[in-house]
Amino acid sequence: MPTFFVCFIVFIICVQVKMKRNARVSTWDQAFWQKEKDANFARKQDISDLEYLKVDLSLLPFQENASETVQDAQNDVRQTLQHPILNLNGMTNADIKLKYGLANFEHLSACDQNYLKFIRTLDRWGSALYEDADYQNAALVYEYALEIGSDISRTYTTLATIYAETDQIEKVQKLIDRIRESDSFMRDTIAEHLMQIIQKY
Repeated sequence: MPTFFVCFIVFIICVQVKMKRNARVSTWDQAFWQKEKDANFARKQDISDLEYLKVDLSLLPFQENASETVQDAQNDVRQTLQHPILNLNGMTNADIKLKYGLANFEHLSACDQNYLKFIRTLDRWGSALYEDADYQNAALVYEYALEIGSDISRTYTTLATIYAETDQIEKVQKLIDRIRESDSFMRDTIAEHLMQIIQKY
């Protein structure tokens, strides 16, 4: 078979593959922009029944004579709790607009940002307690963070390290089960790190 003919056939195949790929991308783009358009015209919905996060401060180990880093984290927690907190994890901006209406978006987005700030501050608080070797209180903070849906990698791994260092290794498997059942995009990576902690125990 002539070399020119073979090259021509390969060229035709490449063109067809590229055209199909572009068609798929074009379809995706159309769906994406249609969703964005619909979201920006979504009507306002009643959000009075949304379950905002209510924090029982007695469940968190606030201390008056803690180190400076711990005090700073505690103050940030208290400050964040002065604002409404709502976990909208897994929802895009378009999802929020479509479900609750464009008019509610700014408020709900702020509430979701408060949630993200809250779990990050809890992680920082737990880390500060861990660095001070206050493992019991660090575990309390980390456990609470997980209970309200945190999927921060360091929260899982440091809590697992505390369990290992305090001979509660069986609790690490429960953390693995928890993260694997979540919809976190980091779940496989976190689960792998937790397995390594068990293996090193």
